[in-house]
Formats: sequence, C-alpha cells, structure tokens
Amino acid sequence: MVDAERMFTDEKVRKIIDFKRRVCDQPDSKHKNFIIINQKGIDPISLEMLQKDGIVALRRAKRRNMERLTLACGGNAVNSVEELKIEDLG
Repeated sequence: MVDAERMFTDEKVRKIIDFKRRVCDQPDSKHKNFIIINQKGIDPISLEMLQKDGIVALRRAKRRNMERLTLACGGNAVNSVEELKIEDLG
C-alpha cells in the first residue's frame, strides 16, 4: 500500500514537472520561474523532486492567502494536476 501511494504521488509530481518544462524551457518563453503554492502538505521526497527541476514549492498556505495570491498574481487556483493549463499561470 505504501508503494502504491508513493507511485501515485510521484506521478502527480512528474506531471507538474512536465508541465513546467513545456511552459518554461522553451527558448522563446517569457516564463522562466515556476512556483507551486499548495494548501495541503507536500512530502519531503516530492519537495526534493520539484527542487531538482528548479520548482519552488510552498506548502500549507492558508485559504485566504491563496485568494489574495490569485488576485495579486493573476493566476488561478487549480484543484488537480490534470486541470493545469497555461492560462492558469500568474
């Protein structure tokens, strides 16, 4: 069961990393930095995977702060990695 949970989590992290590479690693891309802000926890292994690919990840953000971030940055809060789109970035 632990192995299945680790594989599930690693797959989500890989989807985030792939999304970041599609958006940020293009030569003509104006997006060069990538930050994940999560309201829940992020385990240390996932944080390390994200960090190795140059992604800053913040965990346990309060709901009100998430609302303020979307207003300040122009991005959208997303509930799952399957819903990630370039239009959601701020």
